Amino acid sequence: LKPFWPKGRAALSQSVGVGPRARCIRALMSSSSSSTSSWTAQATVTASLTAFLYEGFTYNAVFLGRILPALGKSDQVTPLLVVFNIIWGLALWSYLRVSWADPGAVPEEWHEFVRRVGVALPIAPGMKEWQPGKATMCRHCTRARPERAHHCALCGVCILRLDHHCPWINNCVGFCNHKYFLLTCFYALLACVVAFVTAVPELVIVTQRLRSAVHGSLYDSELEPSDEIAFVVFGALAVFISMFLTPLLYFQLKLAVNNRTTIEDNYNNMTNPFDKGTSFSNLEQIFGKFGPDWLLPIKSWRPLLDGISFPSSAERLGFDERPLTAANGALSEQEDLRQNGFAGARSNNWARAYGDGYPKLTGEALWRAHYHIIEPVYNPAEIRKPSTIDYMLGCMQIDCEGNQRAVPV
Repeated sequence: LKPFWPKGRAALSQSVGVGPRARCIRALMSSSSSSTSSWTAQATVTASLTAFLYEGFTYNAVFLGRILPALGKSDQVTPLLVVFNIIWGLALWSYLRVSWADPGAVPEEWHEFVRRVGVALPIAPGMKEWQPGKATMCRHCTRARPERAHHCALCGVCILRLDHHCPWINNCVGFCNHKYFLLTCFYALLACVVAFVTAVPELVIVTQRLRSAVHGSLYDSELEPSDEIAFVVFGALAVFISMFLTPLLYFQLKLAVNNRTTIEDNYNNMTNPFDKGTSFSNLEQIFGKFGPDWLLPIKSWRPLLDGISFPSSAERLGFDERPLTAANGALSEQEDLRQNGFAGARSNNWARAYGDGYPKLTGEALWRAHYHIIEPVYNPAEIRKPSTIDYMLGCMQIDCEGNQRAVPV
């Protein structure tokens, strides 16, 4: 259940020198830290899977297979078997998906895009604050990353829209598996609630029998003491897991309906720029367009985002730090940029990026519009003839075929 990318400790390698002795110390520290982290992750994942399997086995084999028939309630076995196992199966499926899935490591297409546009891409330093519409520089990877992406110290990579690293799944929760994480919490809690509620009467009876046995009272029962003890442990574990998952699910849903992550919940430099205004619209950014696939731990059939760019509902800052809106400010900025010899992406393309009556942009076209790629514009009418000084300095712009090249003023 380990993530597919290698673990890393970039910060650790920077904290020690570069000499032979320092390399030995760094290797020992890295090995010890990685070993401890690996054992901790394996222990938490093993505990999670053990709880899943124990609850499912005890409910089916002990409660439905032995306790209900012994108490003359065999007619309840089939409906409870169907209901519980559907929910429990979805919970286990969601857990395996969130554990094994790529949480959204920054794709190579983004890095190729960054190399292709070069200095035309404005890159800001990574700050612990809202930075809408800005590519930031990761100080660990020393590479540009999209907005809302953060570096995971445990996994050693930058993750798109990183929420947190969860030890119970030994994986990050990011753009690509956030849906699976929410479904895991929901179905696991629902399975515990359904199991406990349907088994409460029998739990009371079995608990009373065990108490009587402890006090020396004898009773006739078709059940083995081991079955009764396993059943009581099952009930206690269901209550414990429910108490753990209830606040976790509440907190995660509260963030999701406000289009925030656990990391972004600490930002207060501005109003949340990614809030779409309604809880349903915010959930669609995680689950995709509403449909039956919302209930299943599978990739969204109609995703709205690519994890690289996120539409902002707040005012955006232009290149001259003036507040601009998609409706009018971007167009006025475009005119300013043209007067200075540049064609900025924040024109009507920016408005088209997220609709507003235009065909939506996708892929690199969307990235160029969203991240304000500025490229020089040469006006053919302004091409001047080379002067004598140009000849003297060897600056005459002639290509291999003898044609004159455009020279910007």
